[in-house]
Amino acid sequence: MTNHGVCPKCGKRLLHVNIELVMGMIAGESKARCMSYSCIHCHAVLGVHLDKRSKPRPKAARPPAKTPGG
Repeated sequence: MTNHGVCPKCGKRLLHVNIELVMGMIAGESKARCMSYSCIHCHAVLGVHLDKRSKPRPKAARPPAKTPGG
């Protein structure tokens, strides 16, 4: 027997969910890639979790400093 959840907002059975990639914010800065799960019927957000499979974001490369006269 398979377990199926029920959406807390619309009350329909959750056989499938929408999964979206979102950014987690800490103190106004993007800090982590996350996954958001929502109901396919009413689009209520059911949960958000850190995406453990995501690769770390590369640091922004700073352009080399310009030298005067060159």
